[in-house]
Amino acid sequence: MLTPIFLLLALHFAASDIPPYIKVCQRKDPNVDKCIINSVEELRPKMKEGIPELEVPSIEPLSLGQIALARGPQGAKLTAVVNDVKVRGPSNFIIQELKSDLDKNRFDFKLLLPKLDFAGKYKMDIQVLLLRLQGRGNITGSFKDYACNVTMRGHKDKRGDNEYLTFEPMKVKLRVGESSIYLTNLFDGDPVLGPATNRVINENSQVFLSEISPVLERSLADLFTEMANKITSKFTYQELFP
Repeated sequence: MLTPIFLLLALHFAASDIPPYIKVCQRKDPNVDKCIINSVEELRPKMKEGIPELEVPSIEPLSLGQIALARGPQGAKLTAVVNDVKVRGPSNFIIQELKSDLDKNRFDFKLLLPKLDFAGKYKMDIQVLLLRLQGRGNITGSFKDYACNVTMRGHKDKRGDNEYLTFEPMKVKLRVGESSIYLTNLFDGDPVLGPATNRVINENSQVFLSEISPVLERSLADLFTEMANKITSKFTYQELFP
């Protein structure tokens, strides 16, 4: 997912400054969207591992912030906190559609994420009347066929005699496909409650997904925006878009 964003920022460097792994696309090319997509495919391996010379780090694993879940009334309440979540698989995105408007500095992507695998730590507390159950351990899972819409817009900032492109906070919207979740050591490894709870969690996975999706969207949007602006701050608008 990160590749299209940073490729767009590097497409219009002077030819002598362009690294060999970046394919140049002309802004007046009537097939510029197709050119950008082809360039993404050439750049994808570098983006997965990171590009130090452009100060672009690896996009995997993607780190998420804390995810908190609270459901149910006081007499039957479930609370859970998930930390240290690492997501792998975003570099395997598929560009389904790209619409660019270089005059307005706007780019709209429709992407498909075939599979995202995640792992982290959880702490869970369930209160049912007078019965209280607790657990903590590892959480792993996968999301399949995530559809993703990404919108990025930029504007020009004046610095001295030069203009620089600055991107506004990016918008990322995810639509979930299939999912599976597994928690270890539920209720101190209880052989009955553990498997039963994992089964209930997967049967009601939309509850968990409703909490993790906004965190994933924010993490992607914040990362993309920050890193895009790191690059554009180093080159004038004319250097980027001659």
